[in-house]
Amino acid sequence: MISGCKGGDSAAKNDQTIESAQKTDVKKNDAVSDKADGKKSNGKALLVALSTFKKDDNGKYVIPDKGELQILTPSDNGWKSEMIKDSESNVYHKALQYKDEGILSIGANEAMLKLWNQNDSKWSSKTLWHTTFGGKQNRLRDFEKADFDGDGNEDLAIATHDQGVVAVVWNRGGKWVPEEIDRQADMFVHEIEIGDLDGNGKLEIYATPSKPNTASGVEQGGGIIRFAWNGEKFEKSEVVHYDKRHIKEVLVADVDGDGKPELYASVEAQMGEGFKIEVPVDIVRFDYIDGKFVSKKVVQLAGERFCRFLTAGDIDGDGKKELVASAFSTGIHVIKQTGEGSYSDTVIDKESGGFEHATYMADIDGDGKLELYAADDNHGSINQYVYDGKKYVKTTINKRLVPKSAMVWNITTANL
Repeated sequence: MISGCKGGDSAAKNDQTIESAQKTDVKKNDAVSDKADGKKSNGKALLVALSTFKKDDNGKYVIPDKGELQILTPSDNGWKSEMIKDSESNVYHKALQYKDEGILSIGANEAMLKLWNQNDSKWSSKTLWHTTFGGKQNRLRDFEKADFDGDGNEDLAIATHDQGVVAVVWNRGGKWVPEEIDRQADMFVHEIEIGDLDGNGKLEIYATPSKPNTASGVEQGGGIIRFAWNGEKFEKSEVVHYDKRHIKEVLVADVDGDGKPELYASVEAQMGEGFKIEVPVDIVRFDYIDGKFVSKKVVQLAGERFCRFLTAGDIDGDGKKELVASAFSTGIHVIKQTGEGSYSDTVIDKESGGFEHATYMADIDGDGKLELYAADDNHGSINQYVYDGKKYVKTTINKRLVPKSAMVWNITTANL
């Protein structure tokens, strides 16, 4: 259990950085789960980052409510659910455990980075960074943690909306110091990934800036940018750019098992007038070869507009990693490398879907095998998939009474 932990004091780079404390009681969830009550396990729990909605005058759940972080913990009698509501944000975009110091979260439309701890069954938060960007939106959209400068402290790389800001929040011995390393006016950065693709022993940051969404979906350009630490600062370069397509999801992983990471991207569909798909989603691989990135199409998701989650791991126990792409409308795709440069694409659940379709791999039960967890917002459920040697067995571990009353943005894990 994370209990009585203290996060680092915040350090202001300017008056955008503040520090505050907010006490928040655990809120009972409106969700139901088979045998949800029971003895709490001492293992990992799922952290499910949500935005919630209230009904408008027509009875539709479209009015943003407070952000909520759902904690799903396995027990002897099923899965236990508890909720943490954040009155200062209307969405949790993501939560990550930070060592034994607590749970970090990012939110919006107050752009706030917080550290959460639990004492006596109550959660309280400390704000490490609170900022505005000068546009219409103030969102901390995605983040990852890594030691970029080699000082032994894990720092944070953060993607934001809507002024194209990529920020690094440095951990300076317990003091958190935010630094903008890039800014592009009226651009949205959706995703952050971290990895050493050039093999120099230093981690790079990969981010996905794109133009704002349009009503027609036509000609929304974007791509991937790279920030490489040179020992003093980050050097910016471009991996790829599309004029009529863009990318909101990337993944760094060694899927082919050669000991070197690859960069994978979900390139969203090229759209015509009336939301007609001219070119569907492509899953593309980028390798860093001889000082430049070389791309190769992995698979194309026929009939798909967008795919916002990629994850990788050996979920079928064959000793090789699979790439999982969770798409908006065509289900959960398990992509396997079948030979040198060739891939197969198997949809294991065509009914699962949603705007984000958040997905995560983890060994929650401690049996040494990965399970797949996916948020099916179309049906308001969190589902687990386990490979039994022949097929993927699906189990619903949590379900909202009203599917449209919330949306899942991300799933991670924590040791609680």
